Amino acid sequence: MTLPLGDPSPAESPESPLLEMRGVTRSVPLPNRETLHILRGIDLEVYPGDHVAIVGRSGSGKTTLMNLLGLIDRQTDGELLLDGHDVARMRDARRARLRGRSVGFVFQQFNLLPGRTALENVMMPMLYGDARQFWNRRRAAMEMLERVGLADRAEQKPSRLSGGEQQRVAVARALVRRPRLILADEPTGALDVTTGEAVMALLDEIARDSDAALVTITHDLQVAALSQRTFLLDGGVLHDVDVEDAGAALASTGGIRAGRAEVADAPTPATVPDRAPVAAPEGGARA
Repeated sequence: MTLPLGDPSPAESPESPLLEMRGVTRSVPLPNRETLHILRGIDLEVYPGDHVAIVGRSGSGKTTLMNLLGLIDRQTDGELLLDGHDVARMRDARRARLRGRSVGFVFQQFNLLPGRTALENVMMPMLYGDARQFWNRRRAAMEMLERVGLADRAEQKPSRLSGGEQQRVAVARALVRRPRLILADEPTGALDVTTGEAVMALLDEIARDSDAALVTITHDLQVAALSQRTFLLDGGVLHDVDVEDAGAALASTGGIRAGRAEVADAPTPATVPDRAPVAAPEGGARA
């Protein structure tokens, strides 16, 4: 039974998926009147506490799939249920409320507001929460910064933080509203190996403690190996595989270099030491 958006969700049982995709497709029309079929019947179930990794070569549809999972785009066909809600039937405003309440995003490039402090960046999602979240936003944001080990850097702007610190601020921002589903899009792509491992361990720990589901989109087999389940997106179809099989499939496309799975035609991510300052322009949106 689908509950009204404003009602509390029932306690999830091990048999009740948090996220369900059934025969989901995504197609877009081309200027020549042909149709590009990006996703071709995706079936996926993600449970509370799950850690799922999705790997695939460039152009396989990973970004499209991420946008569907995050309720940013709509599927062409099939069913997508999040926390018991059939999102295809929702108007944009209801989808936005559900996305803000239930989904947290962690991006490769951090996407922090350069003119705001770490604390203000983490507070930002709380501005769009309910009244209780709004009035408690500073305390909640500070608690989350403490959780990621950055309480002493709360008043620093992104230009004064290292790459690893910026990503930890981004993690705190994604989790401050206690989402049920965490979507991490190449969360270690702009970090060095050691810092990336620390960020993934932090993400996994916080997700596990809050019984949230963590879905990681990655080219990095070392990151994928940290998950409980691995899927390969190939030809618009999602395949349940182990990490070794995923590596073999990516290797056949020339997409593995230096022990990490990377798209052959993608730019190499910058390596940022954990304490090296990262330049960022000043200025930003007002809170």
